[in-house]
Amino acid sequence: MQKYVLTHLPMAVGYGLFIFVIKGLFPIEGLAHYLNWMGWVLGVIIGVLLLFIDRIVYTYSYPGTQIAQQFSWYWKQKQYITALTLLYERRLEAERLTFRSSLFMVVWVPLAFFAVTSTPQLFGKGVVMGVMLHILYDSWRLQKKDPRRLHLRLFWLIKRVVTDEEQLVFLWVVTGIFGVLSLWVG
Repeated sequence: MQKYVLTHLPMAVGYGLFIFVIKGLFPIEGLAHYLNWMGWVLGVIIGVLLLFIDRIVYTYSYPGTQIAQQFSWYWKQKQYITALTLLYERRLEAERLTFRSSLFMVVWVPLAFFAVTSTPQLFGKGVVMGVMLHILYDSWRLQKKDPRRLHLRLFWLIKRVVTDEEQLVFLWVVTGIFGVLSLWVG
Protein backbone atom coordinates (compact mmCIF):
# COMPACT_ATOMS: atom_id res chain seq x y z
CA MET A 1 0.00 0.00 0.00
CA GLN A 2 2.87 2.33 0.80
CA LYS A 3 4.35 1.70 -2.66
CA TYR A 4 0.97 2.57 -4.20
CA VAL A 5 0.93 5.93 -2.46
CA LEU A 6 4.60 6.61 -3.25
CA THR A 7 4.16 5.91 -6.96
CA HIS A 8 0.90 7.78 -7.45
CA LEU A 9 1.30 10.74 -5.10
CA PRO A 10 4.18 12.39 -7.02
CA MET A 11 2.19 12.05 -10.25
CA ALA A 12 -0.84 13.74 -8.65
CA VAL A 13 1.19 16.55 -7.09
CA GLY A 14 3.16 17.09 -10.31
CA TYR A 15 0.02 17.31 -12.46
CA GLY A 16 -1.76 19.54 -9.94
CA LEU A 17 1.18 21.93 -9.72
CA PHE A 18 1.70 21.90 -13.50
CA ILE A 19 -1.89 23.01 -14.14
CA PHE A 20 -1.59 25.56 -11.31
CA VAL A 21 1.52 27.09 -12.88
CA ILE A 22 -0.12 27.22 -16.31
CA LYS A 23 -3.56 28.44 -15.25
CA GLY A 24 -3.45 29.84 -11.72
CA LEU A 25 -0.11 31.47 -11.00
CA PHE A 26 -0.76 34.66 -12.94
CA PRO A 27 -2.25 37.21 -12.60
CA ILE A 28 -1.14 37.62 -9.01
CA GLU A 29 -4.29 37.87 -6.92
CA GLY A 30 -5.35 37.60 -3.30
CA LEU A 31 -4.94 34.78 -0.83
CA ALA A 32 -8.38 33.32 -1.64
CA HIS A 33 -7.26 32.73 -5.24
CA TYR A 34 -4.24 30.71 -4.16
CA LEU A 35 -6.18 28.80 -1.50
CA ASN A 36 -8.64 27.79 -4.22
CA TRP A 37 -5.71 26.48 -6.27
CA MET A 38 -4.37 24.59 -3.25
CA GLY A 39 -7.83 23.01 -3.13
CA TRP A 40 -7.23 22.01 -6.76
CA VAL A 41 -3.98 20.23 -5.90
CA LEU A 42 -5.58 18.54 -2.88
CA GLY A 43 -8.54 17.48 -5.04
CA VAL A 44 -6.23 15.92 -7.63
CA ILE A 45 -4.42 13.98 -4.89
CA ILE A 46 -7.72 12.73 -3.45
CA GLY A 47 -9.02 11.84 -6.92
CA VAL A 48 -5.91 9.80 -7.70
CA LEU A 49 -6.03 7.94 -4.39
CA LEU A 50 -9.82 7.55 -4.52
CA LEU A 51 -9.58 5.17 -7.44
CA PHE A 52 -8.21 2.52 -5.08
CA ILE A 53 -11.83 2.07 -3.91
CA ASP A 54 -12.38 0.26 -7.20
CA ARG A 55 -10.38 -2.65 -5.85
CA ILE A 56 -12.55 -2.79 -2.73
CA VAL A 57 -15.69 -2.75 -4.89
CA TYR A 58 -14.21 -5.67 -6.84
CA THR A 59 -14.09 -7.81 -3.67
CA TYR A 60 -17.80 -7.23 -3.11
CA SER A 61 -18.66 -7.76 -6.78
CA TYR A 62 -16.82 -11.09 -6.90
CA PRO A 63 -17.09 -12.47 -3.34
CA GLY A 64 -16.19 -16.01 -4.42
CA THR A 65 -12.66 -15.12 -5.47
CA GLN A 66 -9.77 -15.96 -3.19
CA ILE A 67 -8.63 -12.35 -2.98
CA ALA A 68 -12.13 -11.24 -1.93
CA GLN A 69 -12.29 -13.87 0.79
CA GLN A 70 -8.85 -12.96 2.13
CA PHE A 71 -9.67 -9.26 2.04
CA SER A 72 -12.93 -9.90 3.91
CA TRP A 73 -11.15 -11.96 6.56
CA TYR A 74 -8.50 -9.29 7.19
CA TRP A 75 -11.18 -6.59 7.27
CA LYS A 76 -13.26 -8.51 9.83
CA GLN A 77 -10.12 -8.93 11.94
CA LYS A 78 -9.75 -5.11 11.82
CA GLN A 79 -6.43 -5.47 10.02
CA TYR A 80 -7.30 -2.69 7.59
CA ILE A 81 -3.77 -1.87 6.40
CA THR A 82 -3.06 -5.55 5.77
CA ALA A 83 -6.32 -5.88 3.83
CA LEU A 84 -5.53 -2.87 1.64
CA THR A 85 -1.95 -4.03 1.14
CA LEU A 86 -3.29 -7.40 -0.01
CA LEU A 87 -5.38 -5.66 -2.67
CA TYR A 88 -2.37 -3.72 -3.88
CA GLU A 89 0.03 -6.67 -3.92
CA ARG A 90 -2.45 -8.87 -5.81
CA ARG A 91 -3.75 -6.09 -8.07
CA LEU A 92 -3.05 -8.04 -11.26
CA GLU A 93 -5.66 -10.64 -10.30
CA ALA A 94 -8.47 -8.09 -10.44
CA GLU A 95 -9.12 -7.48 -14.13
CA ARG A 96 -12.78 -6.46 -14.13
CA LEU A 97 -12.54 -3.14 -12.36
CA THR A 98 -15.58 -1.02 -13.11
CA PHE A 99 -13.93 2.40 -12.84
CA ARG A 100 -11.07 1.37 -15.12
CA SER A 101 -13.26 0.21 -17.98
CA SER A 102 -13.76 1.96 -21.28
CA LEU A 103 -17.44 2.53 -20.47
CA PHE A 104 -16.54 4.41 -17.30
CA MET A 105 -14.09 6.51 -19.29
CA VAL A 106 -16.88 7.41 -21.71
CA VAL A 107 -19.22 8.29 -18.82
CA TRP A 108 -16.43 10.34 -17.23
CA VAL A 109 -16.29 12.76 -20.19
CA PRO A 110 -19.67 14.48 -19.60
CA LEU A 111 -19.14 14.29 -15.84
CA ALA A 112 -15.80 16.06 -16.18
CA PHE A 113 -17.23 18.60 -18.60
CA PHE A 114 -19.99 19.36 -16.10
CA ALA A 115 -17.52 19.65 -13.22
CA VAL A 116 -15.09 21.85 -15.14
CA THR A 117 -17.75 24.23 -16.48
CA SER A 118 -20.26 24.47 -13.65
CA THR A 119 -18.41 25.51 -10.51
CA PRO A 120 -15.77 28.09 -9.65
CA GLN A 121 -14.39 25.92 -6.84
CA LEU A 122 -11.36 23.95 -7.91
CA PHE A 123 -11.44 21.16 -5.32
CA GLY A 124 -14.23 19.19 -7.05
CA LYS A 125 -12.64 19.73 -10.43
CA GLY A 126 -9.41 18.37 -9.02
CA VAL A 127 -11.09 15.21 -7.72
CA VAL A 128 -12.73 14.50 -11.10
CA MET A 129 -9.53 15.17 -13.04
CA GLY A 130 -7.44 13.18 -10.53
CA VAL A 131 -9.57 10.08 -11.08
CA MET A 132 -8.96 10.17 -14.84
CA LEU A 133 -5.29 11.05 -14.36
CA HIS A 134 -4.89 7.82 -12.41
CA ILE A 135 -6.82 5.78 -14.99
CA LEU A 136 -4.78 7.19 -17.87
CA TYR A 137 -1.50 6.76 -15.99
CA ASP A 138 -2.24 3.09 -15.36
CA SER A 139 -3.62 2.56 -18.88
CA TRP A 140 -0.60 3.99 -20.68
CA ARG A 141 1.74 2.07 -18.39
CA LEU A 142 -0.12 -1.16 -19.20
CA GLN A 143 -0.21 -0.28 -22.91
CA LYS A 144 3.57 -0.16 -22.84
CA LYS A 145 4.12 -3.25 -20.68
CA ASP A 146 1.24 -5.58 -21.50
CA PRO A 147 -1.31 -4.42 -24.12
CA ARG A 148 -3.34 -7.65 -23.81
CA ARG A 149 -3.91 -7.08 -20.10
CA LEU A 150 -4.95 -3.50 -20.84
CA HIS A 151 -7.37 -4.83 -23.44
CA LEU A 152 -8.97 -7.10 -20.83
CA ARG A 153 -9.18 -4.26 -18.33
CA LEU A 154 -10.67 -1.67 -20.68
CA PHE A 155 -13.02 -3.70 -22.82
CA TRP A 156 -14.38 -6.50 -20.65
CA LEU A 157 -17.83 -4.86 -20.77
CA ILE A 158 -17.79 -4.56 -24.57
CA LYS A 159 -19.35 -7.53 -26.36
CA ARG A 160 -17.33 -7.27 -29.55
CA VAL A 161 -13.71 -7.71 -30.52
CA VAL A 162 -11.75 -4.47 -30.16
CA THR A 163 -8.57 -4.39 -32.23
CA ASP A 164 -5.23 -3.16 -30.94
CA GLU A 165 -5.47 -0.13 -33.21
CA GLU A 166 -8.91 0.76 -31.84
CA GLN A 167 -7.57 0.39 -28.32
CA LEU A 168 -4.73 2.79 -29.06
CA VAL A 169 -7.06 5.29 -30.77
CA PHE A 170 -9.41 5.11 -27.78
CA LEU A 171 -6.55 5.86 -25.38
CA TRP A 172 -5.35 8.80 -27.49
CA VAL A 173 -8.87 10.25 -27.75
CA VAL A 174 -9.49 10.03 -24.00
CA THR A 175 -6.04 11.47 -23.32
CA GLY A 176 -6.75 14.34 -25.71
CA ILE A 177 -10.09 15.08 -24.03
CA PHE A 178 -8.35 14.94 -20.65
CA GLY A 179 -5.72 17.41 -21.89
CA VAL A 180 -8.32 19.85 -23.22
CA LEU A 181 -10.35 19.69 -20.01
CA SER A 182 -7.16 20.13 -17.97
CA LEU A 183 -6.42 23.36 -19.80
CA TRP A 184 -10.03 24.47 -19.35
CA VAL A 185 -9.75 24.33 -15.54
CA GLY A 186 -9.45 27.67 -13.87
